[in-house]
Amino acid sequence: MKRSRRRALTPQQIAEREEQMRPSRVIGYDHDSIATHLIAIGSFELAESELRRAVWLNPFESRFMKHLAWCLYRQGDYEEARGWVSRALETNGKDDELRKLLSMIEEKVTAGGSER
Repeated sequence: MKRSRRRALTPQQIAEREEQMRPSRVIGYDHDSIATHLIAIGSFELAESELRRAVWLNPFESRFMKHLAWCLYRQGDYEEARGWVSRALETNGKDDELRKLLSMIEEKVTAGGSER
């Protein structure tokens, strides 16, 4: 019996499938993983794009919001970073890393505002 081969999905097809599934608690993790790597190598703008996609696909995962806030903080956009931390804390108020990040953001805002 001959086995049929499936073609790999194109990036456009993958995006279309994600669009059909959103919002979902099970998608967005691939975008978050890519973004985490991009942050580690200093590619903050690319990471921000991936994280915005992850949050849009899965608005239930506070980790995505935390990573987006951290990315924005690293870019000097403290006001938007603060907004994402607040939103993540609504989802997961027990996250000590979020509270620490919020404190760091507040220090920057108090000291002089956004660098972006």
